[in-house]
Order: sequence, then structure tokens, then C-alpha cells
Amino acid sequence: MTQLRCAIYARFSSDRQSPSSITDQIRKCREYAARQGWVVLDRHIHADEAIHGASMERSGLKALVAAAVNPARQFDCILVDDTSRLSRKLADALNLYERLSFAGIRIVAVSQGLDSDDAQAEILLGVHGLIDGVYWREMGQKTHRGLEGRALKGLATGGRCFGYRTERDAEGNAKLVILEAQAEIVRRIFNLYASGFSLKRIAHLLNAEGILSPQPQKGRISRSWCVSAIRWMLRNRRYNGEIVWNTRQKVRVPGTGKRIWRPRPESEWVIVDAPQLRIVDRETFAAVRRRFETVKNLWSRADARNSGLLSGQQRSVYLFSGLLRCAECGGSIALVSGRCKTGRDKYGCSMHWQRGDTVCKNGLLIRREELEQRMLRGLQENVLREEVITYAVERLGAELEKHFVQLDSHLETLRERKRQIDTEIRRLVDSIASGEASPSVMAAIATREHELSEITDKLLERRPASLRTSLDQLRTLAVSRLTALQGLLSHPGSINEARALLAEQVGKIDLAPVSNDGRWTYYASGEVDFFSSARVGGAEGQS
Repeated sequence: MTQLRCAIYARFSSDRQSPSSITDQIRKCREYAARQGWVVLDRHIHADEAIHGASMERSGLKALVAAAVNPARQFDCILVDDTSRLSRKLADALNLYERLSFAGIRIVAVSQGLDSDDAQAEILLGVHGLIDGVYWREMGQKTHRGLEGRALKGLATGGRCFGYRTERDAEGNAKLVILEAQAEIVRRIFNLYASGFSLKRIAHLLNAEGILSPQPQKGRISRSWCVSAIRWMLRNRRYNGEIVWNTRQKVRVPGTGKRIWRPRPESEWVIVDAPQLRIVDRETFAAVRRRFETVKNLWSRADARNSGLLSGQQRSVYLFSGLLRCAECGGSIALVSGRCKTGRDKYGCSMHWQRGDTVCKNGLLIRREELEQRMLRGLQENVLREEVITYAVERLGAELEKHFVQLDSHLETLRERKRQIDTEIRRLVDSIASGEASPSVMAAIATREHELSEITDKLLERRPASLRTSLDQLRTLAVSRLTALQGLLSHPGSINEARALLAEQVGKIDLAPVSNDGRWTYYASGEVDFFSSARVGGAEGQS
């Protein structure tokens, strides 16, 4: 029986599922390998947690496939619990099968008894892939139908809403009830806006008073009030005693699996009267809606007069849009003041501007044109130069040389152990030839071959002799990227392309307010990456 070297892949799809699912899948694969007399390589056990099978953007899966198609053939077989762990989309499953089969990698789904070495493997994979895809879609439809029924009954349909909490009734149904402490805050917000307060002024006032804000979304950096949260609350019809459900849907972007929101037509909305959920009286709610309409009409006319643009049209994208970050609070530095067409627009900390100085004290504003000019000059003088690349490559070479020197003693130890293992394997093989082919002898050979494989991989590590060639190639790549970026920055019509390249090679730029001879300005710092895998830090410039 051939002793295959096996990798394992495991996945579970929701953050509501138990992470132990990964452990269980790996255990079942290990048990299957043991029954077959195969070896599982611990360094090739890959997993993805809380990622849907319809997405191929999975770090564990990418690492597995990269190792599988490597010409060095690091393993012979991939074990999975079932085919849905690889993908829940038939097209993606077949594409994976084709790529791995071409690389000579065997796929085994242990729970389904599917083995890519079987003659009918491709047909069975297609059948299972079709079933997985249908199951995924039907589950979504059933979930949507169940939520629709709950909405029609006025029950909770999931998600948080400030001012309410979820409770179970006597029949076990989840229903919303008013949380009076938060309801008072909601009423105050509606009354403030109806009386003439702006959205920003309300956010600043609530933050200054330390009033509890809604739980932030995952990934947000601050629990505090902002303009968008205030606007959402003032437009939420639930506070007026209406449940409005099914206004939008999440769809997956083909290829990436990323989900985005899309609005549904009003004909598909589910609207249910729920007077028991009313927090704001009808008169106040109507007054807020009238003020929204007034502000909309006012600013629509102003936009048309001042910029020649209709309200809601896409705004201009500037060179540093989305790339600037406040060093004080981690929020974005964005255009927060002035009119773009008049040249009076200014950059400032969006957290300070929208939430007040209790959240971030960085109130420094700087003209957009001035910031862009100084940022460009700083980049061109201090970062976008071949001398910077040369310095970075030489530093990288020096660090690698030091690394190889430190490895010498360790590698010599490995070579000695390799010689010992070779001798032991020869002795074990001789014992088999003399008629001592016991299971313990076979197990001893397998153990030593496994150790020998790991040592060989380490001894094949790139040596200093090829280092200079690699560094020269790295420098050529970096210079070509530098030249491309310089060319885009010199052409005003290439803003979008230049911004995309800056985002890829420079990334986020931190701006910290500093005093320069009594005049406050911003100091910019960040990292530049002109290489595929080497990160070069310390490229700083002042704006």
C-alpha cells in the first residue's frame, strides 16, 4: 500500500457556529488517513473560520492551493470532510478539481467516500457540487420566508435597534420591547432636530454629555455619536410605530464572495403597523420629515448654483481620498469644510468634525490644495526616489546575509541528523530484506522518512550565492513601479489610476498635528512598499 503524504482542509461558514467544528473535521480526516496507512503533514493542515463556502477569498484555501500547485510537490493528497468544505458553488468546485488534478494532487472527501482517483470522480463531484449549491440557495429562501412571517406578525427579525431589546414571550417567540432609558435619548434627538439643531450639533452635544451611543458595528474604532447614526435614527419609521422590512438585500460579488447591500423595490417591502413599538409621537416624527425635505430642497438648489451639479451626483475623487488617517484617533482625514468648486475646501479629522473634541481633539484644518501640494512634494523628495529603493534593497540584503550566517550552525546540525537517518533507514531496509518485515519496522521507516523530508526541505533553503541575483530582480521591479507612479502623478488626468497605485504601494498615511515655529501643520508618516513581499518602513515626510 502506497503511503501518501496528506494535507487537510477544514472550514465552517458562520461566526455563530462553534469553532470546534474545525477540530471535528480535522479529527475525522486524521482517522481516515490512519485507517489507510497514510501520513498527515501537520504543516499542511489549513482551515478557514466563519467564511461562507460561496467565497473563494479564503486565506486557508489559498495557502493550500498554492502549496498544491508548487512544482516541489509538498504533499500527494488533500483530505476534506465533504465537498461543501471546499466550495458551495459548482463552478468553483469543478475549477478546483481541475487545477488540483492537473497538479497531480488527489482529493478525498472522507464523509462522502469520494476519491478523485475513481473513474466516476468528476461526475460524483459535479453531483455533490450541484446538491451543495441547491442546498445553499434553498436554505436562504427558507430563511427569508421565515423572517417574512415573523415581520408580518410584528416579531423581531434580527439585528439591533437602539431603543429596543429582544425578549421571549410565553410561546418562545422573540419580540421587541421598548427600552425606556434609550427611548428617552431617541425622543430627545427627534425634539432637538425638530427645533432646529443640525445633525452635527446633536452628535457633538450627546458626545460632550457622555450619553450612551448605539453599539458600534464590527471594525469601528469608537463608540460615540456621529452624523450618520443620527440621520439613520431620524429616518427610522420603527420609532413611529411601523415595522418596515425587506427594504434591501445582500448579494455576493462574483469571484470574491464579498456581500454588498442592494435596495429592493418598494413593491417588495413589508410594512406592518406596530403601535406598541412607538417611541416618538406622530407630530414630532412628521415635523422631522418636513425639516428633512426643507434641508434637501435648500441644499439641492445651492449645489446646482455653486457647482453645476445636481444633488446626489457622484462627487469628485481626489488624489489622497481615503488614504489619510488621523494619528490622534485613527479616524480618517477627509474633506470636512468648504466647497470643492470654490477652492475653499479643507481637510480635517472626520471623527473630530462629526463627533466632537470629546472623541478626538484634533481640530486642525488645512486647505486641500495646500495639503496635496505639500504631500506630493514630500513624497517626491523623500520617498519616490531610486536612492530610497537602493537603500531598502541593500538593508534587506544585509539582513538576509546575517540570517544565513546565523543558520550555518543549525544547518550543520541538520546535515548530521540527515546522515544518521540515512544510515538508520538503510539498516531497517536490510532487516526487511532478511525477512523481518514487521509492522513496527514499517512504522519506524515511515517515521524516519517523514523526519528526513522535513530536514531536506530546510536544507533546500535559498543560499547566499543566489541572493544578489534575487536582490537585483527585486530592485528592477521596484524601480519599474516607482517610474509608473511618478508618471501617473505628473498627469492631472490620471487621478484615479495614481490614487489606486498610491493605495497599493503607500497605503494609509498618518497625519499628526504639530507646531512649526508657532504655526500648526500636519506631519505625515507611513510605509512604502514597492516590492511584492518585502515591506520597507520609515518613509516619512512633512506636510
